[in-house]
Amino acid sequence: MSFLQHLEELRRRLIRIILILTVGTVVCLIFADRLVEFLTSTFPATDTVHLALLQPTEGFMVYLKVALIGGIFLTTPFWLWQFWGFISPGLYDRERRVIVPVVVASSAAFLLGAVFGYFILPYGVKYFLSFTTQGMIVTWSLAKYVSFELQILVAFGLTFELPLVIYAAAMLGIVTPAQLRHYRRHAIVAILIVGGIITPPDVLSQIAVSAPLIGLYEVGIILAAMALRRRAARGRR
Repeated sequence: MSFLQHLEELRRRLIRIILILTVGTVVCLIFADRLVEFLTSTFPATDTVHLALLQPTEGFMVYLKVALIGGIFLTTPFWLWQFWGFISPGLYDRERRVIVPVVVASSAAFLLGAVFGYFILPYGVKYFLSFTTQGMIVTWSLAKYVSFELQILVAFGLTFELPLVIYAAAMLGIVTPAQLRHYRRHAIVAILIVGGIITPPDVLSQIAVSAPLIGLYEVGIILAAMALRRRAARGRR
């Protein structure tokens, strides 16, 4: 394909992605009230801790934002298919055959990461609430809390793509299993620090958050080794 053909293909793929996300957003907008209720169920409301609408349009904007992000999650396999479909012309025939498994794995990893983020969110909320002093009334903006929660879900969804990203980087020769093993201790320390920051000061909570992330790194090393063997086998042909 020429450069202009690549641009035209990119334009078509982007239009399809926009249409897919639009349909997903409309579907989620129908159930936006239930989605908002689901998201705010993680907030530990008490007599002195509340969520509030601080602006006239805040509730409306929250519904739109939740519907948009919900549409992204709902249509994950479809827009990922468009993404990998754009990349596929540059792949070998053998590599094109693994697009479907890759799309399935990418979608599952993204959704699993979001579920994990939802699981650890209450720990993060408790940590930030710990900075209040006795007698203080806490009133958080609903829009800002929902935005914070959605950022956590998307961030962990992308984080759980780490093994696949490492595999792709290894296939391209950007990283090697040896490099990943060499920096394993640095990665574990960084993960433990992050886990300690977003969880209450107890070891079990820190392990519950950190262990899956360390596991993702180890899976990435295994996939990088597989990619190295595939590159070596391809070079012998």
